[in-house]
Amino acid sequence: MKVLAVSGSLRKGSSNTALLLAAKRIANDSLQITLADPLDRIPHFNPDLDTDSPPREVTQWRKELKEADAILFSSPEYAFAIPGVLKNALDWIVSSAELYGKPVGLINASPGYGGASKAQEAFLHLLNVLTVKINDGCVLSIPSVNKKVDPDGNIMDRQTEKELKSCLESLERLIQDSKLS
Repeated sequence: MKVLAVSGSLRKGSSNTALLLAAKRIANDSLQITLADPLDRIPHFNPDLDTDSPPREVTQWRKELKEADAILFSSPEYAFAIPGVLKNALDWIVSSAELYGKPVGLINASPGYGGASKAQEAFLHLLNVLTVKINDGCVLSIPSVNKKVDPDGNIMDRQTEKELKSCLESLERLIQDSKLS
């Protein structure tokens, strides 16, 4: 099962990117997790460019999403919302519907004690609009992430590893259920 892992952070030492690296490392062998290229490659959304021939980077982004069996997002919280670069990337797929009915996992992490809960709330609302398949088991919030995972994706906290593993297993079941329906 092919999973595209998308980080909402562009920061070099991003904890959210590190969590995706950790997910890749601890996932069951049946999940093939590939990290998406950073989202700053995608131009600013402009409805005038959202035609049958959108910018090349948008076509590539849409192809990556379409070819995946599931998407795993990991995003920080900026000003109580998802980062602009991630929102921009998702704006490009509203009309083309690459996420329609697609299984999705969502991780939100922050160094604060809130675990990016405000961003998670906004993100879940957006995913609902995009009509993805998601369940509570596929959603994870990680507070104080900088104390739980290092920049290389090594998890330093057993509870976090257990929760991440459980999230991935829920996503795997969601993929399997989607293939049956």
